[in-house]
Amino acid sequence: MSARGRHLSDERRAALESALKDGAGYNDLRLVGFSPSTISRAKARLGLRRDDTAATGKEAVPPSAPADPVEIARLKGRVSALTAENKTLADRARKAEDLRAGLFGLTETPPDPVAFRAPEGGDGGAETIVLFLSDLHWGEVVSLPAMDGLNSFDLEIARARLGRYFQTVADLATKHWTGPAPARLILVLGGDLVSGEIHAELAKTNEAKALPAVKDLASHLAEGVALLRRRLSCPIDVVSLAGNHGRSTLKPESKESAETSYDILVSDFLEMALRGRDGIAFWVPSSVDAVFSVYGWRVLATHGDRIGSRGGTGFIGPAATAARGMKRLVADYAARGVHLDLIMIGHFHTPLMLEEGFVNGCLPGPSEYSRDGRFRPAPARQIWLTIHPRRGVTATRWINVGSPSEGALYAPPPEDRELRPRWRVPAVSVPRE
Repeated sequence: MSARGRHLSDERRAALESALKDGAGYNDLRLVGFSPSTISRAKARLGLRRDDTAATGKEAVPPSAPADPVEIARLKGRVSALTAENKTLADRARKAEDLRAGLFGLTETPPDPVAFRAPEGGDGGAETIVLFLSDLHWGEVVSLPAMDGLNSFDLEIARARLGRYFQTVADLATKHWTGPAPARLILVLGGDLVSGEIHAELAKTNEAKALPAVKDLASHLAEGVALLRRRLSCPIDVVSLAGNHGRSTLKPESKESAETSYDILVSDFLEMALRGRDGIAFWVPSSVDAVFSVYGWRVLATHGDRIGSRGGTGFIGPAATAARGMKRLVADYAARGVHLDLIMIGHFHTPLMLEEGFVNGCLPGPSEYSRDGRFRPAPARQIWLTIHPRRGVTATRWINVGSPSEGALYAPPPEDRELRPRWRVPAVSVPRE
């Protein structure tokens, strides 16, 4: 009888029952020739469970395991996060649409200009000019060949630069001045007026020793102050401070530092030369600091070598050192109950504008010392400020005093500088190996 007949041979029946015991499914058994009814009767004889797959010929699917509550919680959290993210993205898209619509709406009608009302009577308060003249290094020599043609300095150049300085100040305060004439001019001589012999190389290379330099500088300063007095109708106050180059001792000393300074001797000679001139007053504090008031604004002027901060700070240069020193000055005077509005220092030969004040430039410009330190060369310049009664510092100028004949640093850039680099690197041919 065939495998699909009513009755099976003993051998076929044994093979079917053996396959069922091993877990064979309906599909597998049907492929080898067993009918669904034969499979069902065999499962009944063996006591195996019968299900609906017998009628369909499909395998029974084992019941799924119960869901893990931890996995359910994780999936619910993921759904909540995706829902919140979708809401956020929808809000952003809506806001973007609103912004775009608003911008397009703005372009439809161009804005109308609004007229500002001028204050009644105006604010015509006169201003005060504050000049910080420091680091003249009178008598020092800077070699043009040693500086690769960048800068040079000697007594002749120093006299010419100081003359340009006073002429520029006079022109700025008269020809290029607007509004009421200056109410006052304060000239701060901020130290290091002479080069001095504090270093062996200066004593060896200076063109003028300290005492001859003092006399020569005082005569030129006297002419400069007299020029300002002739050109300007306002009174002039001269404030004198001691620096470190003008000391008469080999090492810096805290005791009597002002009384033993060549910088103060320059001021004494200057006062003698201008004796009897109306409208010129002198103030030489015994301290290394000078605190004075301009319309109630408190200004501290000091040379800069005694601000409680020294040295450079890597590629930042003297900026960090000067800023740190100014912070210490503010804290020092705050402990005395004195609030400082502005600080002016020199010493670092680098023109800077910082949070608490200004660092002045110098008259010699870059020297062999700054070249060896690879400091960025700054032109010879001095600072000019104007202070308003209500607005405080209103104008800042750097007065450049160098000339192209004194070095390439003062030559104007070529007209095609934007199109052609100033420095060209020659091409180098590399031989093949």
